[in-house]
Amino acid sequence: MKKEFTLAELVKEYGSKAQKQTLKKMGNLTGKEFTLLLKSAETDWESCEFEGRGSKRIITCSGKRSKKTERVDKRSNNGQGQLIGEFELNSLVVNYLIQNDNKVSPMSTNRWISQLGIVDKKLIGSLYGTRGIHLENLQEQFYKGIEDYTKDDSDIDMLDEFLKVFMKSLRSSIVSVFNKLAKANVIIHQKERWGCTTKNNYRKLKQNEIKEIASIRRALLNDYGLKGNDLFKSNKKEVKAFKVEFEKQLSKQLDLKFDYDAHFCVIQDSDLGVRDYLHRLREKGDLDFTFGLTEEFVFTMTQVYKDKYSEHSLELALGREKNTTNRFESDRIRSIKILKQYAPMWELLLKYFRCMSSMKSNPSAVKIEEATIVNIDGVEFEVSNGSAKMYLN
Repeated sequence: MKKEFTLAELVKEYGSKAQKQTLKKMGNLTGKEFTLLLKSAETDWESCEFEGRGSKRIITCSGKRSKKTERVDKRSNNGQGQLIGEFELNSLVVNYLIQNDNKVSPMSTNRWISQLGIVDKKLIGSLYGTRGIHLENLQEQFYKGIEDYTKDDSDIDMLDEFLKVFMKSLRSSIVSVFNKLAKANVIIHQKERWGCTTKNNYRKLKQNEIKEIASIRRALLNDYGLKGNDLFKSNKKEVKAFKVEFEKQLSKQLDLKFDYDAHFCVIQDSDLGVRDYLHRLREKGDLDFTFGLTEEFVFTMTQVYKDKYSEHSLELALGREKNTTNRFESDRIRSIKILKQYAPMWELLLKYFRCMSSMKSNPSAVKIEEATIVNIDGVEFEVSNGSAKMYLN
């Protein structure tokens, strides 16, 4: 037995309340919603196939079941381990590649994060420049915003802690997104080893250079009695000595200042063309993302991501504040935690470095009298004074 359904008919028969609302508003469903709709229909039918695109899809259901079954869900660890703001970050990477005609040179994770607008020049400048220039401004904000705060020269330790932890987590997130997009066949992702020369030229390293750098690292780890994972303990004196000597050896033996991972990404080529190919992948539902956003909505999505990520970062800071026994932390960090000033300082640092959205940290920058709802490909954005939210139906 076979039966043909229009999209509207299938939604009426098997759709959830949210899917019916989306169809009513948009006349269509997102790729993820359509996949879930087919799963619901398959509780009554042995197979469901479709032809066409968008609202004009015709779905042919075959093999009427004698008894309704439970909906099949092949996902494992459902909802677990998902990145904060994964949908937004997926979409921002895909849109960035489209906007640059799918021609983007290999970049470090820090540069990717900067190019996507997730962090700005103020924070990036602090990573590579003199951090002390920000200390006086930060201490003034600490004094105004934190009860019983006492200024201390070693407050620079808190600035170092913020930059190290915040950026390490962001770098991990962007690499995870590259890997997930590649696994879903949305992009091709290649990791390359690059270096910055003593003359500030950036180039891809040769295989023999990569091997020589690894040899230098192994020898120095042995000399200082360290293991690879010890290098994250930045306050340990042996680690500080290792880093100084490693830089000397890179310069002396290879004429390099430093080496780093560079990530090359390109949207997979297809006879369908980029946009049709992406539509097909999105309808498949293996990975949730959207594309074709205007510059305005790329900006809005970036602000949504920044707020989600910053809120999560602050939650983690509250958890770290309770741990006052880490022997590799400085005395100042430990003291700040004991005084319960660590998380308040973290929030002020998020604001200072504009890690929160411009609409949230500076409401006057966005002059919208009433909440505005906009919808792109079934993704709803609510933009109002002081906030930017996104809803998936």
